[in-house]
Amino acid sequence: LKEARSAFEKVRPHGWRDAEAAYVKNPELVREAGAGRVNRIVLALQLETEIRTGMDTDPGRRADRFVERWQKLDRTGREQYQAGDMSGYKSTRLAMSDMAKSLERDPQLESLLANRKHELGINVDSGRRLGAELAFSHGIGKGRGIGI
Repeated sequence: LKEARSAFEKVRPHGWRDAEAAYVKNPELVREAGAGRVNRIVLALQLETEIRTGMDTDPGRRADRFVERWQKLDRTGREQYQAGDMSGYKSTRLAMSDMAKSLERDPQLESLLANRKHELGINVDSGRRLGAELAFSHGIGKGRGIGI
């Protein structure tokens, strides 16, 4: 473990701390990273780095970055689906799901994004919380028919 941490430190300062924090929050990432699917772990590392360094303290900037990431993942997912890359598509959809769930832990960001629903691909207001609405409107959440 010490050798792995040292190697990680050379590539990305404090990266091993960020990775371990991300793995603790979402143990499923370990399996994905081990299988070579690194999209979600890269996003998780970026998020942990931002949390650790306090980079995104400006709420407006955080909202902008969330929208940019969401739109990029949405485009990537559509491209992967059209290309028939189902494992990449599923990984991208899981990253989007993680982002939607992250809003539950960040009410300030959720509040800021409420006015930017159209940019996030939400065209109808259902009265759900934004994270649940994002997941539902993009087909990554649980709809009414889950038990049917």
